[in-house]
Amino acid sequence: KELKSIPFDRILFEYTIPRMGRRIDNVVFYKGVVYLLEFKVGETKYKNADLKQAEGYALDLKYFQEGSRNRKLVPILISTEAEDYQNEIELEEDVCRPLRANAFNLQQVILQAAEKFNEDDIDSISWENSPYNPTPTIIEAGQALYANHKVDEITRQDSIGKTFTQTSRAIDKIIMESKRDSKKSIIFLTGIPGSGKTLVGLDIASRYQNVEDKEHAVYVCGTSALIHVIQEALVRDRHSRLKGTDDEETKESIRKKVEVLFQVILHYRKSIITEENPLYEKIVVFDEAQRMWDPHEADKNIKALGLPPRGKSEPDLFIEHMDKVDDWAVILCLLGGGQEINKGEDGLIEWLKSVKENFPHWNVFGAPEIGTKDYLGNVSADTALDLVNKTFIDELHLKTSTRSFKAGNFSKMINHFLDREIPQVKEIIKEFNEKDDDEKYHLLVTRDIQTAKDWVKKKVRGNDRCGIFTTALSHRLWPEGIVKRGQREFNELGWWLDDEEHIDSSLALEIPCTEFFSQGLELDWSIFAWDACLRPNNSDWDYLRFERSKWKKITKATKRKYLKNAFRVLLTRARQGMIIFVPKGDENDKSRLPEFYDPIFNDLKEIGIKEI
Repeated sequence: KELKSIPFDRILFEYTIPRMGRRIDNVVFYKGVVYLLEFKVGETKYKNADLKQAEGYALDLKYFQEGSRNRKLVPILISTEAEDYQNEIELEEDVCRPLRANAFNLQQVILQAAEKFNEDDIDSISWENSPYNPTPTIIEAGQALYANHKVDEITRQDSIGKTFTQTSRAIDKIIMESKRDSKKSIIFLTGIPGSGKTLVGLDIASRYQNVEDKEHAVYVCGTSALIHVIQEALVRDRHSRLKGTDDEETKESIRKKVEVLFQVILHYRKSIITEENPLYEKIVVFDEAQRMWDPHEADKNIKALGLPPRGKSEPDLFIEHMDKVDDWAVILCLLGGGQEINKGEDGLIEWLKSVKENFPHWNVFGAPEIGTKDYLGNVSADTALDLVNKTFIDELHLKTSTRSFKAGNFSKMINHFLDREIPQVKEIIKEFNEKDDDEKYHLLVTRDIQTAKDWVKKKVRGNDRCGIFTTALSHRLWPEGIVKRGQREFNELGWWLDDEEHIDSSLALEIPCTEFFSQGLELDWSIFAWDACLRPNNSDWDYLRFERSKWKKITKATKRKYLKNAFRVLLTRARQGMIIFVPKGDENDKSRLPEFYDPIFNDLKEIGIKEI
């Protein structure tokens, strides 16, 4: 009724954002501007969550729908019983901050907003049918796949998005051939950080769920935080979707089903060692497969269960388990290069060694990249890949980051930086800085933590998330108010999923997250707090750990590698932008001298990162 007297060009009802299952109540086209209406009937307040929802719709369209790229988008929350609100037009990247209206002044709100714009007419039919190329977070992707969306429905439809489909099809073909020919196969899916390995693994695990015929897949990960966060996100999402319907389920019922599909490696390992697992699964997806224990560390964990040591690595134990499966079986390993971050993690080497020495009848599939230094370290490819049955398939390597949808080469830049390949770093950062604000990946450095917090708070919009990251070896950030929690005290579910009202939430910007709780997960905006544990030294780095009262150099090569990889993980967690905080230090504190931190700051400035 409120819209009747507005000569709008067209209005859409219950417009579904393609492929992501989100629905906007109304889309109104008026004088070249797109108004997105979200109604809350009977609501007496303009709730923060509802404002975020409305703004989130606008940002989804702005970032991922071609027709909205150069258009003004105005989200409006209509809480029908709320009081009038004095709106102000605040535009950033052509998306207006959410306006507030009620059942009696919607017309007035739209007309007042329209006075602020002078836009060319819009072809609403072309807008409605324009390509939509989403880049969901891992949490969003998991929720969509668990709700029976297909991987090509939630990924980009350009050349990058098609890579997911091609990779999934290549894996499907191997699975089908293994089943047809009664073979045992192991697939190594590699890729740079943020390239979508986890997304492909979630897709495979979600689609192969023929439990009745005892031919289902399980998704297993050594990064417990990733599994716990995905599990909880799926439970919350499904419970919310089904609430009030005939199919409504309790959270406990949903959780039992989710925990069958998504398992922490600790529990999976225990079940196969104690032979509690009845060997129903035909397919096992191992995410973060580079984080597998060598025999020494595996035995320590087995002894903790009160069982005798086996003298076998985790890959040995897992392949042995699947080798007992009748007829056929497939193991899919998702491998990140240079992401081993803890003692006893031997990456791809242990998997290949196990196949070569104990299971030569298994068929090995991977891209040519598995023979590179990124995955084999100092072991020669001729030695590691001297296997009876191996096949190289190009589609089994994901080359482009989709995490930073505003900078596909961001992960490459971080790799160059950590390898001290400075000319390449400068070239990529120069490209970042030359882009328009609404298209570029934002990368800044500051010496003041409050400046960093203010910056990310200003950047967060809609359903965006932000947070602070730092390494587990950062021990002298306490005076800056950055205090890590121990692994038992850190609340990963709250940090990744709760809103800013909870102090454990990443959005509260109070508690930092380390590499042990972040692999495979991502935020939109991040603060990386850089302590003195990694310092530039010409063409290399100085690696240090803090003991009691001073910093000591790390001399062991594996521990240096773990620290460098921790930085690699944490510097690639943000999708839209990151600000690096480098403390100024304190001349009166020998553990925080300015000479520790100034070279870090100067190095970041030298490669072209702007200071605020």
